[in-house]
Amino acid sequence: MRRLNHDAWIERIGPSTMLDVEVLRHSRADRKMTKSELHRLLKNPIYVGDFRWLGKVHRGSHEPLVSRETFDRVQEVMEGKGVKRNGHRKHLHAFMGLLKCGRCGCTMTAEKKKGKYVYYRCTGFKGACGNAYIREEKLADLLGEVVKPIQITADVAEGIATAIRQSDGVAASQHADAQKQAENRRRTVVSKIDRGYEDFVSGRISETFWSRKSAEWETELQTVDAERARLERTHAPAVATAEKILELAKKAEILYKSQNPGEQRRLLETVLSNCTFDRGSLKPTYTSPFDLLVKGNETGNWRRGWDSNPTRIL
Repeated sequence: MRRLNHDAWIERIGPSTMLDVEVLRHSRADRKMTKSELHRLLKNPIYVGDFRWLGKVHRGSHEPLVSRETFDRVQEVMEGKGVKRNGHRKHLHAFMGLLKCGRCGCTMTAEKKKGKYVYYRCTGFKGACGNAYIREEKLADLLGEVVKPIQITADVAEGIATAIRQSDGVAASQHADAQKQAENRRRTVVSKIDRGYEDFVSGRISETFWSRKSAEWETELQTVDAERARLERTHAPAVATAEKILELAKKAEILYKSQNPGEQRRLLETVLSNCTFDRGSLKPTYTSPFDLLVKGNETGNWRRGWDSNPTRIL
């Protein structure tokens, strides 16, 4: 991957202009990058040596492609900090683009009224749909209610983690058995090839028969080796990832209430796959595995689903 050079841009362009540049093209698909693709690229912390996990940014071990100073300057330009266009400062609205209109399916956008209050509304690209405006503060409260259903108690979290640990133990045993079977199968195929070659050299089988069978055995050997290679890849325990997700679920509501709007958005992006707004009410769709946590809270039946497939939390 080539190093990214943001410096040439940020000295002379603002947020909207940055997303209008036409110099970046896909290396494989011969087309210009879309604005949304460019926006994600410029906001991705992986290029500065970090990575985002469960709404938080962590320090990675890979080599940064841009300096932290350059990355931070780009974020300022993207957010409109210190950059004025036609004498007006560009504002960043925390929940813009996060919601869809529950009536027409258009994206909900945001705008500032009276230079003070931020309101969210349907973009109306498909025409007037009758949906209402909502203040950002009220929307933040409604989104907090969306986070509540994923919060679980410490006892429930430990019960789920225990089920996954048990499943991990079974999976590890099955993985070891599969590796042993693959090794035995390989030895059997190699033995067939060796014996067949000896029979061919000694004249007990014809060249035609040897050519046909050896081709079959070589194909079988390639299949076995491919399976062995797959099995030799690192078998990561499911509980390692699950415990991080459960830790977030135990603190979800408290985290949301204690965060600023930008951090709240990152949390919502982690737990939601979609969310619609219709005249003061929200209809969320949760990502996996948070949908299981919501269902467990609704029914009180935490055994259902986890006993049959506890690793679905991943």
